[in-house]
This record gives sequence, structure tokens and C-alpha cells, in this order.
Amino acid sequence: MNGARLVVGVAGTALSVAERAFLSESRPAGVLLFPENLASAEQAVDLVAEVRAACSPSPLLFVDQEGGPVDRLGPLLGFSFPSPAALSAMGVHRVHEGAYLMGRAARLLGFDVDLAPVLDLEQPGTGAVVLAGRTFGFHAEDVVVAGSVFLHGLARAGVASCVKHFPGLGRGPVDSHGALPVVDAHDVDLMVTDVAPFTKLARSSDGVLVGHAAYPGFTGDETPASLSPRIHAILRERIGWDGVVLSDDLGMGALAAIPFAERVVRAARAGCDLLIVSQGLDAAVAAAGALAAESIDREPAALERIAALRRRCDGPPRTPFGPEAWDALRAEGESWLSDLTKPRVRPDDSAFGL
Repeated sequence: MNGARLVVGVAGTALSVAERAFLSESRPAGVLLFPENLASAEQAVDLVAEVRAACSPSPLLFVDQEGGPVDRLGPLLGFSFPSPAALSAMGVHRVHEGAYLMGRAARLLGFDVDLAPVLDLEQPGTGAVVLAGRTFGFHAEDVVVAGSVFLHGLARAGVASCVKHFPGLGRGPVDSHGALPVVDAHDVDLMVTDVAPFTKLARSSDGVLVGHAAYPGFTGDETPASLSPRIHAILRERIGWDGVVLSDDLGMGALAAIPFAERVVRAARAGCDLLIVSQGLDAAVAAAGALAAESIDREPAALERIAALRRRCDGPPRTPFGPEAWDALRAEGESWLSDLTKPRVRPDDSAFGL
């Protein structure tokens, strides 16, 4: 069971023999699916069922569904979900509606956890560019309000959530997918701005995902947050988060200077309960081996937090997937999108005596 702390990826639209064997033998905690795994709604449902049947206990199924630039499920419905930034600009009620529709799509397809929402701030010149469209706004207060209703929408749909990217990527000057962002800000400034949405909303979420940026103002060096015990201490001790903590994907370019096995072990030791390794079978095997070699693949506290997440995902019975249910959701989504594009009707000024 040396995959008990891993969330892994698969290569295609169906499991290979080797992937099925790995799932059966290593029993990872979860599987994260990407666009290359999702060709149609019917195929996605078949793949989810195949993954669930490959091992016991069944792995949790994760998806990145934010809307806008990160929209895995919209294409399966035949349209695109608007970005968090676009919905936030229309009003928080639109944020809630979008999250609820995305959550219903995820649950109908068989997913358990949506790695959303993003709580990073849209900092001018950094977050506004690197995270274009993925944020709810510049002010922490606005992000808290929009993030709260997004979380409620997912919960209402029966899908678990995960806020990201702690302690905030809004000031990151580069994309962590390709390089290590170094956030040059004082710790007090960070706490009252970037960290504030996490402080307010972590307890409303089912998980917190730690990013890979470096924060010398917190740590005194350029250790990536995901690998930093000091950053995890802020989350656990100062914020008081006692639920599951996930690493951002450990294959990202921000960690390229660190050997792969070392980054996996350091993330686990720093405080990540779940370690995302989505680069395929070889990476998953290497990660499982690294954790087992260091005897940290079955750390009791981490496993209990993962088990608690699993229990929260074992909610009411799912509505069985079927073409009728999917078509009805598509029609509802299309109607909602059409309503979004209607011009706003301004009140008649004469009604106010103007």
C-alpha cells in the first residue's frame, strides 16, 4: 500500500495493463484526470469506473475544474464555463451558479474532489498575468466573498473542494509550471493580504493545496512553499487548519532543480498529506518507491486526514450517469450562458425622481 499518500495521473482515455497493475498493487489515494483523459462524457464515466474497479479501496477521483483557462468539463458539455474573473465581475451570485453547475457535472461524471477554487490575488503585473482569469479579484475581501460562494456551490452539488495555492501565488512573477516564483514581500504584508483568504475560508473547504513559490519573507530562504516546514507551520499553527493538505503537482518546473525522489520525500516530511504526481506511470512508481524507502508512505496522522476526506466524499448516492441526465445539464448550462450574455437592464431613473 505504498501509494496511500499519492494522487497519480494516467496516460490516456483507458487504463493500460501496467497502469491497472500499479493501481491494484500500490493503491494510491487518488487519481487526477486531465483533458487528455477526457474525450467525451461517456468515455469519462467509463474511465472513472475502470479506475475505481482497479483497486480497493477505490481511489478518490480528482479534477481541476475552475472555468476559463482551466476548464476540463465544459468541453464535454459542448461549451466553455466562464472564468472565475469573468463571473466575479458579474456578481457573486454568478460565481455560485457557475460553481454549482460545474460541481453537478463533476459529480455526474463520478468525480469526488474539484481542485478549486483559486484564492490567489490578482496582483497587477504578476497574478493578473500569470494567473489571468483564474482569480476572483485584487482585494482579499472580494476574494473571500467570491471564494465562499464558490465553495458553497460545490458543496451544494456534492463535490469536495480544495482551496489553492497557499500561501498565495498572486505576487509570483513567473508561472510555477515552468520556473520557481520568488515572492518578494514582508511576512506581515503577506499575512494581511495574500494569506487572508485562506485564513477566512480554509475551514469551509475540504482541503488546502500548497503551491511551489518561494517566500523569503516567511522562510528566510528560497525553499518552495510545498517543501517548507515553516510554510506548513503557518497553515497548521497560525491558521489552525487540521484537514488534509495537498502538494501542487510535484512534476512542475518550479521544482526542476531538485531531484524528483527528493522533492517527493521533502514535500511529505514538510507536511503534505497528499502528493500529486500526475506525470504518468514512471513518476508514480518512482514516488511510491521514494516514500516507501524512507518509511513515510504510511504516516498515521496523514493517513487519518486522508481517510477523513474519503469519508466526506462518501455522501448521498450519486445520480446515475445517463444521456438524458447529461443532456438536461447541457441544456441548463446553455440557458445559463445565454442569460449571462443578456445586457443588464438599468433601472428607470424616473422611478427615483431623477
